[in-house]
Amino acid sequence: MNKIIRQQPESTFDETYVSKLVSEFQNHKAMLETTQKRLDGFKKELTEVLDAHGKPDDKGNLWINLPSCEIKRERRVSKSFNAAAAEAWAKENGYWETVKEVIEVISEDRLLGLAWDDDDLQEKVKSFYVEKETWALKI
Repeated sequence: MNKIIRQQPESTFDETYVSKLVSEFQNHKAMLETTQKRLDGFKKELTEVLDAHGKPDDKGNLWINLPSCEIKRERRVSKSFNAAAAEAWAKENGYWETVKEVIEVISEDRLLGLAWDDDDLQEKVKSFYVEKETWALKI
């Protein structure tokens, strides 16, 4: 692996150095993308092998034991609450008033409407917006 000789940011701008740095960045990014595609291909192929030949355990995971290692396709199950179905059921069966909950929140649209014509309120409302600065490197 080649070691990059770093130039101090405070030193004189060297166009040749920065051009070399950009080139190295682009080359390594391309290598990373190629490596990721290859890795994804291996994963897909191993998944197919596990689906075809893996032995399930009591949790539904698929295993293949090799002399050098064990391969596992891990089964993961998640649950999510279907609020729309539960609401329809509660309304149909007379439970809606018992299970519903009213939550009060501020309406950003109404707040902005309130401040639309009032300069004093506009400044106060502007203060509620927090700016977040992020940076991205584009070449």
